[in-house]
Amino acid sequence: MCDFKNSIDKEKKQALIDSFFMLNSEQKKDCVDNIDKYSLDEIEAKLSVICVRNKVSFDLNDSEKKEEEVKTTTYNLDSTTDDAYANMPAWVARAIEVKNEGNFD
Repeated sequence: MCDFKNSIDKEKKQALIDSFFMLNSEQKKDCVDNIDKYSLDEIEAKLSVICVRNKVSFDLNDSEKKEEEVKTTTYNLDSTTDDAYANMPAWVARAIEVKNEGNFD
């Protein structure tokens, strides 16, 4: 019966450690190595302190926000206005010239 309780406790502790996904394995190493010695509260306290010391972000949407901030520039090879040419890189303008020349051989 005691082994069963210990295995359940260890599973709970491991789940708690895994829930600190924002920490790498090196940061969680002490808790993993001493999982049988530390209580759930001690593990949570140690990992929480590491998070605070490393100023870890708990926001799952951080990567989504960064992706939204990236602006994508699109070029259309069918543009013929002078304004379109003025705002595009030289290589895109050259691609349009080659397309218009029809020299694809």
